[in-house]
Amino acid sequence: MRPKLHFTPPRNWMNDPNGLIYFRGNYHIFYQHFPYTCQWGTMHWGHATTKDLVNFEHLPIALYPSKDYDRNGCFSGSAIVYNGKLHLYYTAIRYAKENPEFVHVQYSDDDLIASQGLVISDDGFTFDNKNAKHKVVDVITDGKLGDIRHTRDPKVWIGTNGHVYMIIGSKVQSEKGYDGEVLFYESEDGLNFSYKNRFIDANIGDMWECPDLFALDGQYYLVFSPENIDQPPKPNSNAVIMPVAFDETTCTMAKMGEYVYLDYGLDFYAPQTFLDESGRRTLLGWERMREPVRGENWVGMLTMPRVLTQKDGHVYQNVHPNIAGMFTREMARCDFTQPFLLKTSLKEGEKIKLGGMKMAIKDDCLCVDRASVSIKADKVSNYNCTPKLNGRYDLEIYYDFQVFEIFINDGFYVLSQVVYELGENILLPESAGTMIFGLEK
Repeated sequence: MRPKLHFTPPRNWMNDPNGLIYFRGNYHIFYQHFPYTCQWGTMHWGHATTKDLVNFEHLPIALYPSKDYDRNGCFSGSAIVYNGKLHLYYTAIRYAKENPEFVHVQYSDDDLIASQGLVISDDGFTFDNKNAKHKVVDVITDGKLGDIRHTRDPKVWIGTNGHVYMIIGSKVQSEKGYDGEVLFYESEDGLNFSYKNRFIDANIGDMWECPDLFALDGQYYLVFSPENIDQPPKPNSNAVIMPVAFDETTCTMAKMGEYVYLDYGLDFYAPQTFLDESGRRTLLGWERMREPVRGENWVGMLTMPRVLTQKDGHVYQNVHPNIAGMFTREMARCDFTQPFLLKTSLKEGEKIKLGGMKMAIKDDCLCVDRASVSIKADKVSNYNCTPKLNGRYDLEIYYDFQVFEIFINDGFYVLSQVVYELGENILLPESAGTMIFGLEK
């Protein structure tokens, strides 16, 4: 029942991808991990490596609580190679009041105290949690600047001047309650950071998690996961992307367009980008699972790696060629006992059924209904649609056991869905262009 091409933890809980980087011939995949049960708890950093983004070697836990300032969790962060060493930046969490009934979960949402930490590794495989940790950004106590509880997820990069820059998600009090924001910091040595600037938008949620700033063909984009941008029953936090202008010297950022969802399936959250060994801007995101598959002892997976490109001001997402190139074996039918790629084109009103997963074109949108193969739980949306598609409905549907990833019109939109128990019913378009591919032998 475990996916073959989507990264999953060896066991127990996993959420956000962290510290994604290509370092000395290996891709390093770190991730938020509670190693004791299949529920969220005190965050550690799980660790795996891969040379091809397909086959993973699971390694011992990299980061774990060991200091007073991170005694209750090593939250999300990122990595750079600096002076030949691997630097892992993360959010250090301490609870203002520990839960006496279960110390692995905060007493309430307001009991977090957040600062930003660093662990330096010489080789990317050994992590001295006792002697190699540093606090690099202290707790924010000025409520006009940020939030003492909810300032987290540092993404770092080395600027054109050799300095290390950091963007952190936060929120600030406002008339409506809170506005989402990002804070910028700069360091000349990767250890001592000073505040540089901020960007606030009162119209996009009220807390911005997992920010990521990068350029494609000279155009900057901000990827972030704002909370409270949707109303129930849909999840109230989703990953988005927005074009921005950015000046590195002053860390001034300005909005250049409206945000759009990175994935319209709404299971997708907390993505992080990195450069692969060929310099392609590559993204991994967390596919949220609210509970394990029946009989399994793991929960949570990452998407297949997606390569980001820009065309006419829009960011396209496509499956990384290392994986897309593996689907070369033509198949006569869909077989849910193995991964497959289904390529087809639909017409208005046409439908696809894949084991209880239903897809149809309605009012120029692709709409997906997984109610019969999903779970009913808080913040789970089982019926989702893309924006209007302007009459073109070309689909690449990747299936990998507990997940479908649907790439629409060459990756203009993506809609992915976690599924649980599929049936046998299959309905495909009669179009002669419909083709099914399995993995190469």
